[in-house]
Amino acid sequence: MKKTSLLLAALLMMGSAAFAGGGFDLSIGPKVGYQTTKLSYQKEDIKTGFMNSFTIGVFGRVEIGHFYVQPEVLWFKTSNAFDMTIDTSNASVQNIEIPNGLQFTMTRKAMNIQVPLLFGYKLELTDNIALRAQIGPTANFIIPEKTVVQKSASVGEADFPEQLQNAEFDTKDIAWGLQMGVGVDILRFTLDINYNKGITKVFGADVINNTEWGQYINTNNIDNTKQNMFMVTVGYKLL
Repeated sequence: MKKTSLLLAALLMMGSAAFAGGGFDLSIGPKVGYQTTKLSYQKEDIKTGFMNSFTIGVFGRVEIGHFYVQPEVLWFKTSNAFDMTIDTSNASVQNIEIPNGLQFTMTRKAMNIQVPLLFGYKLELTDNIALRAQIGPTANFIIPEKTVVQKSASVGEADFPEQLQNAEFDTKDIAWGLQMGVGVDILRFTLDINYNKGITKVFGADVINNTEWGQYINTNNIDNTKQNMFMVTVGYKLL
């Protein structure tokens, strides 16, 4: 909440400076939307997106002619799954009772606060309709108190290994990305469709903070834990 308050204060300061200098436009308002890995115009897909990845937040926009800067603060839930394989064929771990080739899935469900800073270009088609294109960095803060890591495995009739039940996993509290997309303004309403390209991974390279096990885990697909997703949001300009 402290980060959110600081950002809102910065927006107000930018707006005050803009109006004092003239030639600037300031917009601030709420927005809602959803996250998805695949865009779809089907009603059921959109409904599912809102149910599973509902997003709410605020945005600000400072315009200078055709150009603008648009910071946002967004809240949403995510679920990142990571499939791994354990190789215990090494003689040094033969006495450990974990089936060789064990495959298990680690799923992290978390509450996120995302802060994009978008730089864009706006083309006015009419007095009430404008098209936009934008790009910029984004920081995704994960709230540790709202994060749950679930583990599951299936190797024949084997249960999930007891040695991994209480393992501490290397999960990150912040994920960086690059966001790009397009938008449209109609009267006071805004529609944004952005794609977030993950730069950093949700899980750390060591995966498990336990040297006895980390060296035996195949992490070849760890790049799959980057947060690559589309974000569709609708906003309303209060100012």
